[in-house]
Amino acid sequence: MYNPFEDLQTRLVRLEVLLLELHSLQMAAPASQTIGGVELAMQLTGLAKSTIYNLVSTQRIPHHKRGKKLYFSRAELEHWLADGKSETLRELEAEADRLLTQNPPQSC
Repeated sequence: MYNPFEDLQTRLVRLEVLLLELHSLQMAAPASQTIGGVELAMQLTGLAKSTIYNLVSTQRIPHHKRGKKLYFSRAELEHWLADGKSETLRELEAEADRLLTQNPPQSC
């Protein structure tokens, strides 16, 4: 007689094995891959170098800048990609204008 719970149990065991493999792969990733330059951003996003620079210049992608060098965090980029959309500079300015209109600054 067919027992659907045995099939579920088998699938759960396979899923657990896959998750453990994925976790071990993430733990084995070298630390040098957690922060990188434009190449890391290109690799994770699949975008061209010029597109990455455009996103940086318009403050639409998470990045860090030390002197003239750009740095990207793998975790921040993955979060940015998972969010699907971060607020643009224009959206941030509109939100600031809205808040200032609701709560005008008090004069002394």
